[in-house]
Amino acid sequence: MKITGSIPRNRRLQSYRGRVMIDTVRGVLRVRKWPRKRGTPKSASQRWWNDWFRQANLLAKYADGMSQARAIHLTKGTGLYPRDIMLRAMRGRLYWWIDDDGNRWYPMSGIQDISDTLDVLAQAVGSVLVRAVDRWRVPGPASPTIGHALTYQGSAAPPIWASSGAGVSQQTLPGTPLVPDGTVNSYDFDVSSYASVDMVLDNIGFAAADYPHLRLSTDGGVTFHAGASDYHDTYSQGGTQVVRNISKTNISAANVATGTFVDAFLNNLRAGRATCRATVGNYTNIVRHISDHANFDGPITDIRIYTNAGNTFNSGVIRLVGLLAA
Repeated sequence: MKITGSIPRNRRLQSYRGRVMIDTVRGVLRVRKWPRKRGTPKSASQRWWNDWFRQANLLAKYADGMSQARAIHLTKGTGLYPRDIMLRAMRGRLYWWIDDDGNRWYPMSGIQDISDTLDVLAQAVGSVLVRAVDRWRVPGPASPTIGHALTYQGSAAPPIWASSGAGVSQQTLPGTPLVPDGTVNSYDFDVSSYASVDMVLDNIGFAAADYPHLRLSTDGGVTFHAGASDYHDTYSQGGTQVVRNISKTNISAANVATGTFVDAFLNNLRAGRATCRATVGNYTNIVRHISDHANFDGPITDIRIYTNAGNTFNSGVIRLVGLLAA
């Protein structure tokens, strides 16, 4: 029997084995590189995910008929595979629902995703986030001490950690002290967080002789009470006492253009009817003591300081310090 000799080595073509894999997909020839054997996963996380995918594929293969039918229905015309639906369900990212009370329930995996995202901003236990001008931030100082409370700083700055004192905290109202510059004839202040406010108008001047007045708001500064008897005013001057119901609180001693001063204390802003006690005057030694209360119930949200004749404030300093409500 004759033994056929092999093809000489220098005339052989390269072998496909170990180099090229050839198969067909839907009747179309497909040529790929020969797959390399994967090594052992390098990290614990990678090994965990490899094991999870093995479990997921096993579950997708042997899922009950109803689950498979639903997966086929959900992916029809989407470009997704039915197994993608099952994988999402396994990862807890497929469903959320609303109960009979209207509460919306999310899977724990979604909650964890949001938590992991927030860790970009803060990771210390007990951290809180506040909205600054540019983005969400951790309030300063970075390391508050026990007993500190978040303190409102107005709409132009984020809250900060500050000592709350013995159950209460006193702070300068945001935006004050302010120096009038002759551009406006009224100033509005948000006092919705305060139980009481100390107000000082120091050496105030106007564009022309005028009286400063107060009005109060209970609707967030949208409107200020200005009815004919919204305020009850009592004042004394030179031994004469005057009692009246008026549409504003008069915090003035005389119709002057310069040198007006006011030292007023507004109390009971959060409940009942607000009260005002003040000493007012000017530098011609005219002094008046005022006792006033609002004829409407609180809580008071805003205070407006304004001029009677509409003349602008053009000099002096206005300071307000509030005692935060408990």
